[in-house]
Amino acid sequence: MSIRVIVATLATLVGLSGTAQAEIFGAGPVYGGPGSVGGRINCRLFNYGVFSVTITSAQIFTNTNVLVTPISNTCTTSSTNPALAPGRYCAVTAQIAGNLAYSCRIVASGTETKLSGVAEVQAPNFSVLNALPLQK
Repeated sequence: MSIRVIVATLATLVGLSGTAQAEIFGAGPVYGGPGSVGGRINCRLFNYGVFSVTITSAQIFTNTNVLVTPISNTCTTSSTNPALAPGRYCAVTAQIAGNLAYSCRIVASGTETKLSGVAEVQAPNFSVLNALPLQK
């Protein structure tokens, strides 16, 4: 087999294989009213694809452009938290400290990033006050 045939075959295989690409998903601003103070903002994700997805960043912002520190994050990938497998769910949660609106920003990469999700405001009693879907 000639070297040209081998190189052409390898180039074709590389071209046909999936490549990882970053995608940004967002939801919000979502507002729950004064009854949300003391509750939680949740950014929930579900991988409905057939490939694992790496969540490289999961952030929550207020309408005053302040980045909120999560109290729980099962989404971002680390050595102890592997990529989000197909059919799996994760969430980023923060405490609501003021009468503000909140937004979620998720950065994901993988062969295909088929994610659905929601930004959800909960009252202190965990009832859902408002929710908006994630968008690409």
